Amino acid sequence: MATEIGSPPRFFHMPRFQHQAPRQLFYKRPDFAQQQAMQQLTFDGKRMRKAVNRKTIDYNPSVIKYLENRIWQRDQRDMRAIQPDAGYYNDLVPPIGMLNNPMNAVTTKFVRTSTNKVKCPVFVVRWTPEGRRLVTGASSGEFTLWNGLTFNFETILQAHDSPVRAMTWSHNDMWMLTADHGGYVKYWQSNMNNVKMFQAHKEAIREASFSPTDNKFATCSDDGTVRIWDFLRCHEERILRGKVTILKLKLAWNLVLSPCLRPRGSPSAGT
Repeated sequence: MATEIGSPPRFFHMPRFQHQAPRQLFYKRPDFAQQQAMQQLTFDGKRMRKAVNRKTIDYNPSVIKYLENRIWQRDQRDMRAIQPDAGYYNDLVPPIGMLNNPMNAVTTKFVRTSTNKVKCPVFVVRWTPEGRRLVTGASSGEFTLWNGLTFNFETILQAHDSPVRAMTWSHNDMWMLTADHGGYVKYWQSNMNNVKMFQAHKEAIREASFSPTDNKFATCSDDGTVRIWDFLRCHEERILRGKVTILKLKLAWNLVLSPCLRPRGSPSAGT
């Protein structure tokens, strides 16, 4: 005898939503203006300052694009054309990636002017090896470390007692050599730690240059001499003498020293 199996009773449930009044737009709320005013003030450890939006120029995307492209690009034959349109911004590469177009390395757009707290002449400017910061040497003997992306200074260091006249990095990017108006030379590590100081000349040093192996370096001074030094021993190995007729001296390790050791009455360099 067949029996009917009835279907289970239906479960009826109506959810009870809590109907809320429409919320006001966040920028129309009365507390939003107060929050914005508080966010514009930042505490730097000394006093409350108003936050400033700094202009930043980031060159890292161009460098990354260049590293990616050089895997398959042989030379300019494989390079893609870049048109003067915003759609080609992603294809921009550093000047080293466009050696066939020297105009790509011409800097014609002014970006920013930065000044120290104490305004004084700046005699030497050098980029750090990684290209993220800029080191300047001033007449006060101070080093100023600038951020190369946001153009603000990061550190001020009293490096010399007299004006800084020369600054150069070693080829292995581990050492920075500086010289001042008093004839003193200092060795610096990449973290701006001073490890050595000695007097190389009696008068102001105008330029310094490392050898290709970084074992030697040369200094050029107002006393009319170019001195070759051993970097590790800080020992003078050779003196090149001449009569100086100009004040601004330049020096390169290939010993093209005509501006530095030109005798009196001789033709100027480049003639």
